[in-house]
Amino acid sequence: MNAQSRCTGFCQRIEEGVFVGWAINVVKPEKPTIVSAFIDDVKIAEIKCDIENKTIQQKLNFFRGDIGFQFSIPERYRDNKNHKLSFQFIDETPFIVSDSKQNNKQVSYVYFQLLRNNDSVEYESFIDGWKNGSIVGWVLKKDLKTGEYTGNCSILVVMNGIELQTVQANRYRPDVASAYNGEPRCGFAVVVPKVLRKCFKAEFRVYVMPDYIEVTNSPYQTSFVDDLLEQKLLIMNQHIDSLYNEINSLKSEIKNLIAYPEYVIDEYHLWAQKYFSSLPKLLDKKRQNLKDLKIKLKSPKISIICPVYKPDLSHFREAVDSVLCQTYKNWELILIDDGGKSTSIQREIKKYVLFDNRIKAITLTCNRGISEATNEGLKQVKGQWIVFFDHDDLLVPEALEMMIMEAQCHNAYFVYSDEDKLDNNGEFTEPNLKPDFNYRYLLGCNYICHFVMIHVDYVRKVGFLSSQYNGAQDHDFILRLTEYLKSSQIHHVQEILYHWRITPNSTAETTANKQYAVKAGIACVSDHLKRKGQETMVSSIENATMYKVAWNKIPQSTVTIIIPFKDQIEITKKCVDRILDRTNYSHYNILLVDNGSKKPETLEFIKNYSRKKTVNFLTVQEEFNFSRLNNLAAQKIKSDFYLFLNNDVFIENEDWLEIMLNEAEFADDIAIVGAKLLYPNGRIQHGGIIVGPGEVAQHMNRGMIKNDFGYVGRSVLSQELTAVTAAMMLVKASVFHEVDGFDEINLKIAYNDVDLCLKVREAGYRIIMCMDVIAIHHESYSRGSDDRPEHQERFTYEMEFMEKKWGEKAVYKNDSAYSPHFKVKPQLFYELTDPVKI
Repeated sequence: MNAQSRCTGFCQRIEEGVFVGWAINVVKPEKPTIVSAFIDDVKIAEIKCDIENKTIQQKLNFFRGDIGFQFSIPERYRDNKNHKLSFQFIDETPFIVSDSKQNNKQVSYVYFQLLRNNDSVEYESFIDGWKNGSIVGWVLKKDLKTGEYTGNCSILVVMNGIELQTVQANRYRPDVASAYNGEPRCGFAVVVPKVLRKCFKAEFRVYVMPDYIEVTNSPYQTSFVDDLLEQKLLIMNQHIDSLYNEINSLKSEIKNLIAYPEYVIDEYHLWAQKYFSSLPKLLDKKRQNLKDLKIKLKSPKISIICPVYKPDLSHFREAVDSVLCQTYKNWELILIDDGGKSTSIQREIKKYVLFDNRIKAITLTCNRGISEATNEGLKQVKGQWIVFFDHDDLLVPEALEMMIMEAQCHNAYFVYSDEDKLDNNGEFTEPNLKPDFNYRYLLGCNYICHFVMIHVDYVRKVGFLSSQYNGAQDHDFILRLTEYLKSSQIHHVQEILYHWRITPNSTAETTANKQYAVKAGIACVSDHLKRKGQETMVSSIENATMYKVAWNKIPQSTVTIIIPFKDQIEITKKCVDRILDRTNYSHYNILLVDNGSKKPETLEFIKNYSRKKTVNFLTVQEEFNFSRLNNLAAQKIKSDFYLFLNNDVFIENEDWLEIMLNEAEFADDIAIVGAKLLYPNGRIQHGGIIVGPGEVAQHMNRGMIKNDFGYVGRSVLSQELTAVTAAMMLVKASVFHEVDGFDEINLKIAYNDVDLCLKVREAGYRIIMCMDVIAIHHESYSRGSDDRPEHQERFTYEMEFMEKKWGEKAVYKNDSAYSPHFKVKPQLFYELTDPVKI
């Protein structure tokens, strides 16, 4: 280490223009440090030292392993010329390099001379333009050997000759992914600080780094607006929202000139700071609403159960203090010292008991585990409501009042809130923004987790926590509650009221530390279903606390698979052959709806396949109307279920139909089951649908890799949703006719499936998105793309019809399967709504 430096490090080796080394900041050792790279005394890169290097970690006896770095010489310096290379620490002191040309002498710089690499990649890219105060575009890297397009490229943005920012092009761009069959995280949107927008004109250049390859459409020139004009544009924008068609292009242009603040899940801490600061006003508003409605709530006692076992002392104090700071005052806190034998904790507990008579203490002579310790607390409760609380977590001040308020307003006996995590740097992270009660999702994971409040009557009915399921004792307890409570008695408080602290051995940090929790989770889900009379096989997904449920039951219901088609014989035949060859279930038949095919090969196909026992044909000589074709087919046949299927969908699982039927027959109120559809390149095309005003419908997980977990497992776990696509949709026949099927008058092509699902939900039935059935979907083969000009007018009409029909209905305005903290726009579970609600 340089005598003047607060950093230390070393370049270990140099191989073909790649420099490998390590560095740490001895003043702030808990965070990765930054090393700057200079070539010919010009700074060209900042390198974050966060690569695992266990060898050096062991030699230094350092507490972190992510201290390494790797730096590749940019392509433009591979020109067979001599160049000088040096590095500097963050405090601008020199970084020592071992020079092999001088017998590994330790020097502050070295010279190198490199030949250009053989070209193995090329880039597709584009600057889209200026939008919402940002320069926007995308970059994809193509591997010339495999042909694969990948995103997450590093780019440099230069404005008027000044380097503005280097960022990763990793924003979600499903349009680009669809066009190139590539990775969707390839977009960029670099915000230009307002101070730099004072100039009238600007020229932007964007380069792919580190090789300074200029992006297509670069340089891009634009003009800025001043503050006064920006305010006028904001006012104009509010007035033109109702004018959809005629001034749509003008509205988009104006919005592109205005810089709106955006919050995304990656920037959750910034969003959370504003959100939590607004909660007091939100609580005041809720109180005022109750006064206006002349609703007077009771103030029952809440018993908070907190097992204590060797927590960090400062964390424990913060946890208890968060209870003391509650706006709701009628509570008791029961601290159970679970045989931790920590004198400092014991002293602290005694202090709190003396400080506030609402705090009670129980001391166990030996460590009995979280379940038994909690049970000892349950024996002593005096309250009407029970809350479970961990010894180092935090409640927001408004937590208890909001929970008790909503429990009474919704006649609920079990309420739960959203939560996030708190790291050791005091930053809010990993928010779990939950759906409303979702039983099928709960079978796959304990998404409810923290923070829960249960009426004491149901705690007594359910009984104590079971140490048999330690590690998943809360999951087991919640599942047992569902055996006594109706769904309407379980309420989700859509606010973040609980901070789950990340500690080295907590499940908040990693389930790898608690593999017993995975086994306990499998057992508790399996035993719960057994109590409900369901024979199942429950297994962990990739050794995580997420579970797949397979039913050991062979259904007996009849199914008619309805497939509209017109010519396209090659793809239609492949679709039918896949069903015939790969379907284990026997109680099905296929009804192919011929919408006026004319090609000779199609007529031959109809003639040949009509001889097959399970295949029938219905001819409809009308213009293409997806809704009507399926309605006519459903009127012609009698079956327990209809399976609506596009002719461009190819099934994969042999047990696909059996799985879907078992999901449908699990409960009487399940009316529709959807399937997971992939693009031909293996990425997700459909993983369920989220609905909402302005967007109507958005596909979940579109563009993601098939086995990615997604947001809190939402890409791999079967769950209840508001809608699924009719490209592959199993529907209970009686319910289909009860809601009058598809709307063939107003929704001939688009949104008919979403409308059907909303009608089914409004009638009181549930919809399951089954992630265990996978098929390949060549989207829009059957009708072409809605982006084509001749389809735009029809598509716009159908979108406006959906907004007019459903816009004010709760089932549409507030999708129960999606948090109101997220915007309903691509990418789902990514962009956050305004954190200040008042």
